[in-house]
Amino acid sequence: MIDPEWQGAVQFYELIFGTWLVYGFLALIWERILRCPLDEWKYVLITFLGAGAFWINHYFQHAPYYFLTLNIYTVVFITLYYLIAVRGQARSIGWRVTATLSSILFTVAFILFENISRFVVARGVDEFWVMLIAYLGFVALILWRGPGRKI
Repeated sequence: MIDPEWQGAVQFYELIFGTWLVYGFLALIWERILRCPLDEWKYVLITFLGAGAFWINHYFQHAPYYFLTLNIYTVVFITLYYLIAVRGQARSIGWRVTATLSSILFTVAFILFENISRFVVARGVDEFWVMLIAYLGFVALILWRGPGRKI
């Protein structure tokens, strides 16, 4: 059983709110900045792996080994990001380094989006509305990224 004393202040509405936004952000990074659209499943997998950090921040934020766990997860995430998105791309070394470093931009954006929801709720907006926006955001994402879309 996980020690309840280890849990952080991170709430599930933050994860839900940040996920749809960072998914779109990731797609824009790869399609507009890096000019290398990925298969949609790669965006899904990277976002899923990025969301995994939530487990560490929610369940282990006050654990005695929090920073070790977070650092290990970070190395694993960046490695998987490279393997999923960058490896095999016939691009220059500089492009591949930049593409790999975009994993850091992805992470910072995810944290920023989660903190926007935290900020709004801390200012008195009920988390119900944040969740509603997130669910509508997922609908918009599906319409944007779904069948028949054009890049």
